[in-house]
Amino acid sequence: MDPGFLPQFPLALSYPLLFGLLLLAGMLGGEAARALGLPRIVGYVVVGGMIAPLIEALALNPLVDQARIFVDLALGLVLFDLGRRMNLDWMKRDWTLAASGAAESFLTFGAVFASLVALDFRVVDSAIAASIAIGTSPAVVLLIVQDTRSEGQVTERALNLVALNSLLASILSTILVASPDLVELRHVEETLLHPAYLFVGSLVLGAAVASLARILARAVEKSPDLHFTLIAGLVVAAVGLATLLKVSVILALLAFGLFTRNDARRHDLLNVNLEPASRLLYIVLFVITGASLPLPALVTGAAGGIAIVAARLAAKLAGVMFFAPLGGLRVRQAVGLGCALMPMSTLALMLQHHVVQQYPAFGPELAASVLAAVIVMEIAGPIAVQWGLQLAGETEPDAPAPTESPAKPGAPAEET
Repeated sequence: MDPGFLPQFPLALSYPLLFGLLLLAGMLGGEAARALGLPRIVGYVVVGGMIAPLIEALALNPLVDQARIFVDLALGLVLFDLGRRMNLDWMKRDWTLAASGAAESFLTFGAVFASLVALDFRVVDSAIAASIAIGTSPAVVLLIVQDTRSEGQVTERALNLVALNSLLASILSTILVASPDLVELRHVEETLLHPAYLFVGSLVLGAAVASLARILARAVEKSPDLHFTLIAGLVVAAVGLATLLKVSVILALLAFGLFTRNDARRHDLLNVNLEPASRLLYIVLFVITGASLPLPALVTGAAGGIAIVAARLAAKLAGVMFFAPLGGLRVRQAVGLGCALMPMSTLALMLQHHVVQQYPAFGPELAASVLAAVIVMEIAGPIAVQWGLQLAGETEPDAPAPTESPAKPGAPAEET
């Protein structure tokens, strides 16, 4: 007789248990990396890579795929936070900030495109890969800034440039995916309307959610806890709506954050600190990202991956260094800023996934090259950011966590 109140064997790994194990394993990996003087993100990614074979052996891939909802939510919080840090007033006062962002973005596109064409990849595929390479991982930069308590001109410039090049990467990759149909005059109306719908629809959704946030903020008590709950709930809803409406999650969440900051009325929604709760999601984000990286791509896409990494490094440094003297940055600060733009991570993976969905002809060899570059920069990118911010003299690794967002030079703290 089998008592009904006893558990059934063999025990099945449940969704909450998997989340807890990923969280604990990632936390331990992050602390091990910190003990070695490395960014915690390196530990999170390495743990993900280590558990990938175990996930495969136990046939847990469907369960891990379900856990990707946490990746979407984490990236949503990251993009919102990044959008609200994008200071358009600062860009108007100091034209060199926007100019350096445009320069490093388009130099990156040109350098990566030329490198890939030289390796005999197709022109259209090379252009799409180059557009993906423009983007810097917002999650990596934000988490390193939080961990090192970094403050200053370089930190704020880096966050603004990451927001700008993430926007450009998303828009340009969407447009280029449609280019083969335009060249061959296939589905011309649909091909033209799709990028327009993605761009305008994402901005409208972001603006609508930002307006709703302000209306609700006026209706509730002006409490940091309540406003944190409000922001978190709307970020989750915005991710769901963007998916439902088939617009860009990246653009919609950046627009949500951007409109909450750069609205003329800045007294409704409090500029609450998202760090404590978002940390849990960030850990799972990087562990799952590490577990999903196909390590064989390091071999199959080695040549293209090296070309992408080298071209990005040279182009982003060149774009920043050119405008640094005009913006009042010293050489050390400019080099540090260039290093802070190096990471490629979840954003690049999301853009590539979108490209493959919309353009199945995207070459598998070039896709492997992009993945190879992401794998390398998953480890090298966080180290580059930490080193760059330290070189700029803006990190305080031993300082206690601030309870409120501190004022930053060039970008004063405000209520969003």
